[in-house]
Amino acid sequence: MVKKEEAKEVIPVVIEPEKPKIPPGRELVNSLLTQEDTEALLALVVPNEQVECLTRLLKIEHYDKNPRSRAYVDLCFYNLLFCKEAAFDVDKTALLFAIMGLVLEHATTNLVTLQENYQVLTGYLKKHSVDMPPDNVEIFTLSDVQRIINYLTTTYYQHFQAYQAAFHDKPDFVRVTRHIVVETPVLPVPMVEAIELKKYGANDPLTVEPISLEEKKE
Repeated sequence: MVKKEEAKEVIPVVIEPEKPKIPPGRELVNSLLTQEDTEALLALVVPNEQVECLTRLLKIEHYDKNPRSRAYVDLCFYNLLFCKEAAFDVDKTALLFAIMGLVLEHATTNLVTLQENYQVLTGYLKKHSVDMPPDNVEIFTLSDVQRIINYLTTTYYQHFQAYQAAFHDKPDFVRVTRHIVVETPVLPVPMVEAIELKKYGANDPLTVEPISLEEKKE
């Protein structure tokens, strides 16, 4: 008698859909903020909500207690206000955030000069303001580039060294060992040896005379 084979359980294989390929020249646009995140960010109008959204999207912790986190989020907050004032669309806003993240990283990872950091900024802006496929794609107009440069030279680059000091310099940590002398407390006088101060003399109330307890009993 031939033994029948048991039916094997079929496990379905979930095939994840392939992510759409990023068009050449646009790799940097949504490298920091996705299109949906940028749309949500631009839709906010209340400053506190904008800051909370930035801390969440940028995954910043301890905004209220960490000065470096606060400085970074505040820089991004003012960049957001600039983008809204300049009426930048989603792509331009997301791209500026990505560029400024790389520019700040370049400035604070190594102590580069302002001129070197400025060249990095203009390099990214030039790459995304000229339509030369496949590497260069025009996202910013020449007017946008000039406006961005005017904004950053009067804000970020005015405090360039302060950003370097805040993000690059580490506070000195000095371990000091000190020998502390703890004095032995003096033992109190026994109660049997206590004395009583008795006032006498009507004309001199400050004059006192020690009288022992044994004399008082007599």
